[in-house]
Parts: sequence; C-alpha cells; structure tokens
Amino acid sequence: MKQTIGVIAAAAAAFFAAAANAGDADRGELLYNARCVGCHDTSVHNRAARKALTIGGIKAQVRRWNAFLEGAWGEREVNDVTTYLNDLYYHYPCTPEVCPEDKQALRERGVRPREMANAVKRGG
Repeated sequence: MKQTIGVIAAAAAAFFAAAANAGDADRGELLYNARCVGCHDTSVHNRAARKALTIGGIKAQVRRWNAFLEGAWGEREVNDVTTYLNDLYYHYPCTPEVCPEDKQALRERGVRPREMANAVKRGG
C-alpha cells in the first residue's frame, strides 16, 4: 500500500513539475526580443522551407540557438520562447509541458499525462 502511494505521489510530482516549466508566451516574447531579434526577423518563421514542423521542432531550434549563444536559458525559458513562437507563427498542436493553455484541451480529448510527455519527446 505504501509503495503504491509512493508511486502515485512521484508520478503526480513529475507531472506538476513539468507543468511548472510550461511556457509563458508573454515572457517568451521578451526573451525572444532581447536575444533573437538581432538576427531573426519574421521571415525566418514565415518561409516555405521551415525547419520546425512540430512543437518539438520549434523547441529543438530554440535549444539549438540557445546552445550556439552559450546556453543562457534553462528549460523554462526555452519553453517560454517556444510557446511565444508557436502562438505567433506556427500554431502547431502543443503539449502542456510546453504550452500550458493546452492542458485542459488535451484532458478533454482523453490524453493522459504520460502520453503528453511522450509527445514532446517524439518531437510533437
């Protein structure tokens, strides 16, 4: 019984920790404008040959350029910028770990937390 409660508590803690890092589009806009606009104008996001084809793809590109710029952002900042870019340009389906406003919509469709996390790992 205690072991079952421990497993449930650990799963709940992991789920809520992921949601705590979910993106904030307003904060993402500030971060993007402070660090990315110098090299990226809107054309990079509107071109026909997009490199990011899923929410995972956007996140991968944000991580890539973050590393190129010596990795000042953590997971929360990466999710903030990913959420901002997705809201503004891409409009891809998003998991609650990245875009918190989609959590309720996913639950209504019957998607469980583990499936949500796996979607992010697969790249969207």
